Amino acid sequence: MTEFPGFTWHDDFSLNHHAMDETHREFVECVQALLTADDTQLALALDGFTEHAHRHFGEEDAAMRDTAYGSAGCHIDEHAAVLKSASEVRALLAQGQTHVVREFARALAGWFPEHVRVMDQGLARWLVQQQLGGSPVVLQRRIPATR
Repeated sequence: MTEFPGFTWHDDFSLNHHAMDETHREFVECVQALLTADDTQLALALDGFTEHAHRHFGEEDAAMRDTAYGSAGCHIDEHAAVLKSASEVRALLAQGQTHVVREFARALAGWFPEHVRVMDQGLARWLVQQQLGGSPVVLQRRIPATR
């Protein structure tokens, strides 16, 4: 098995929307827990992820519905697909297939950056526009990598 390098928070995941960023940090922590749990702790880690995902996705889905977000359909569908996969993984884990949990975690680590960039970035902007009546200007200082 190829060693997976892990999954940690990266500033590229930041949406400059405090509530969403905090929830996304928790998501990253839950995925990392799935990647690093030993076999005896996988069920507990999967339960933690699933509980988080239901709350996380439920909050975003409700915000999209409550504000009549135009791109809600496919965004909500992606959330539902992840939750369905988590349920399927739970069933396979109950059959002793521990490797499926880590495969699921690696898939989540691959899915999440694009989901944030494409789906959540638009939602965060929309929510800020609804709250403030316009988009904020965000200044970020990038520190160049040292050699």
